[in-house]
Amino acid sequence: MLEHAARLGKTVTFTSLCGQVKGLSKLTESDQVQVLRRVKPTARPHSPKPQRPALLTALITDEAGGMHPLYRRLADHAGHHLPQQADGVWTNTVEILHDRYRTS
Repeated sequence: MLEHAARLGKTVTFTSLCGQVKGLSKLTESDQVQVLRRVKPTARPHSPKPQRPALLTALITDEAGGMHPLYRRLADHAGHHLPQQADGVWTNTVEILHDRYRTS
């Protein structure tokens, strides 16, 4: 679902993701993070630009289309420590993902 959204240049609301992943909404936040940490690309996207780590879970948004609160925890687990005001970094990551998947 996230790779498909990336190819289309879109994001996915957490509510929509919960509708697709049975039981996700019923898990505790900590368990949701554990499940989402396992999200890996099924195919390696190609890009003419140098690869910078970009988590597919960056494409999960809140209902307003902004960075979902779980993303900070997911990024931290992956070693991507976000600054306090992370919106610009998050937006850049979403753009990187869209670029990579459009060129694959």
